[in-house]
Amino acid sequence: MEGVLKHFTHDHPLILFKYNNSPADVLCYGCGDPIITNTYVYRCSNTTPRSNASQEDSSCTNYFLHKTCSTLPPNIQHDLHIQHMLTLLHDGGGRICSFCVKRIRKQFFYKCTTCYFDVCLKCSSLQRDLNHASHNHTLTLLPLKSSHFCSACGTDQGSKDFSYLCKTCLFWIHNRCASAPPKLIFKSHDIDHPLVLDYSLPEEYRIFGVSCDLCREVVDPSRWLYYCAYCRYFAHIKCVLSATESGEDRNINEDVGDVDDPDLVHFPVSEDNPSLLYQLIQKFAENFSTSTDERSGGKADKIRHCGNGHSLVLFDELNNKNVAETESSDSMICDGCVQPILSPPDSFYGCIDCNFFLHTICAAELPREFRHASHPQHKLIRCDRMSKPNGFFKCRFCNEISSGMLYSCDSCEFYIDLVCAAMPSEIKHDAHKHKLIYDNVKQYRCCDGCGWNCSGYIFRCDICNYQIDVDCARKLGRIKHRWDEHQLCLMYPPVKGHPHDFNCERCSEDIYPNSWFYHCRKCDTSFHDWCLDQVRYKNIKYGAIVKDDDLHQHSLKISPPVARTFPTCVKLACFGYTRAVRKLIFKDHHNDHPLVLDYSLPQEYQRFGVSCNLCPKEVHPSRWLYYCADCRYFAHMKCVLSATEMFQYFNRREIRESR
Repeated sequence: MEGVLKHFTHDHPLILFKYNNSPADVLCYGCGDPIITNTYVYRCSNTTPRSNASQEDSSCTNYFLHKTCSTLPPNIQHDLHIQHMLTLLHDGGGRICSFCVKRIRKQFFYKCTTCYFDVCLKCSSLQRDLNHASHNHTLTLLPLKSSHFCSACGTDQGSKDFSYLCKTCLFWIHNRCASAPPKLIFKSHDIDHPLVLDYSLPEEYRIFGVSCDLCREVVDPSRWLYYCAYCRYFAHIKCVLSATESGEDRNINEDVGDVDDPDLVHFPVSEDNPSLLYQLIQKFAENFSTSTDERSGGKADKIRHCGNGHSLVLFDELNNKNVAETESSDSMICDGCVQPILSPPDSFYGCIDCNFFLHTICAAELPREFRHASHPQHKLIRCDRMSKPNGFFKCRFCNEISSGMLYSCDSCEFYIDLVCAAMPSEIKHDAHKHKLIYDNVKQYRCCDGCGWNCSGYIFRCDICNYQIDVDCARKLGRIKHRWDEHQLCLMYPPVKGHPHDFNCERCSEDIYPNSWFYHCRKCDTSFHDWCLDQVRYKNIKYGAIVKDDDLHQHSLKISPPVARTFPTCVKLACFGYTRAVRKLIFKDHHNDHPLVLDYSLPQEYQRFGVSCNLCPKEVHPSRWLYYCADCRYFAHMKCVLSATEMFQYFNRREIRESR
């Protein structure tokens, strides 16, 4: 009868039908692969669609066979085992394939009954001569396993796999890579978006360079890869095949992530909780409070002086209305934590004449000293910003310049701002479904937020190998920029439903779609995070007064940056670069080629990316640098000044005379 089959692996006749709705757990009895929806398969004619099917008929209800698997020949002669015929059997019982050295599970395989030679279905279909789409010449299967460098995946698997060789041009690939499917349903990605195999990184993505979404290592543009253009998902072919073969490829819909934990602090800072970072400082201060009586003993009407010798007056619920009307919301920034003062309900101390304000907690309730996980060897001592040269310091935890209060270890020159001091050891971020744990890493690896190499203090996921640096963890979820009437939202990859690339309105450069950036959906405007002043200098209070006689004879007011440059009194003071000369003879370079100071990486070098010749970390395109165009020599300004003993001049508590 047409459509009815009697197969040696089952006792009952099999009938052919079209499977219209395929659950993920329905597998072919022959090859072990899933039954795909809208494909023709054989099932047992004796099946009973009952929910209470007995154990005796479970072998029938669970029996499905691909139409292609049902037509496999019972006997074959293989090119790599020509002396005997191979017989088709089922249930390998844990046997090892003589070709790929992988365990044969409960599925079809071919066996030589004479010399105990076993081969899985995949290896049984190996062709002696192969015309592969990746190469112009015919590839020949080598009869022996050998060690070689694969042109596809770029690795050497030793003698674990057979390989194909082009006798004309020595193109050599593993059989595993040659057998990789052109499209693959990868459950760890998105089952609705098959991954496409490509034999090199597509040209439109090479300008940025991409990293593998599985191992986080850089994707070599000349090697094979799987990718999804819709989600901007990239993965090495070796990583995808290894995850598929080992069973580590899990359905992303089955992984719901961490259950909401009320104790986890949720980032980024949102409109629903704009004072999140200040709340962390409040909790941090409470952990060091000595007694309830001390906390409830009332607040002094006046406390210590500001930088100009004025007393700081308490503004609470009774008398903060006038100052709230006098000062704009932009200027109500705490000089301690550099976070907004919400008036009401926050009470604070302030000097209106000097635009100097402190939350009551930042003014009087912070611990004098404590021990932080990032610097366990010494206690960190609290000090205000006036005790630092120029009033600025670089936080060693988030690597950002700050104008606020800090905790310091003078013997190690270790400084940390108030927010970083109060950061919890575990957080939850909208960019990732699992909780992120604080860690200190020694090796450089790309941050999954900004894409820059990060080493040191990060938040990472134990499950997914996902990590972001502290600066990205502290980024605001929404910000307002003068170039857009709406708020800009922090976007995380993959950004779906956007047919074209994103372009930064500030620098006119394309935005790498696998990094975070700010975007307005209504206006379709986008910005690199480092092109926004609110992001690059979020730890600096504009309007604050800096007094340093060595820097300038007058008091200096910190002003917002204009275009891509700072006012002199701000940018130079902030980074400690007031004595950076325009041209510099650098002894470690070439005496005849002075290094030229530039305030950003020249445009012609930005598309490639450059590394510092001294450290050698990446050179951020928006940071100052010294370079020599003739020698293609690039160096961070801080590295050059450090090497000439100038940079230390500005990082000492005591300012000494320059040599």
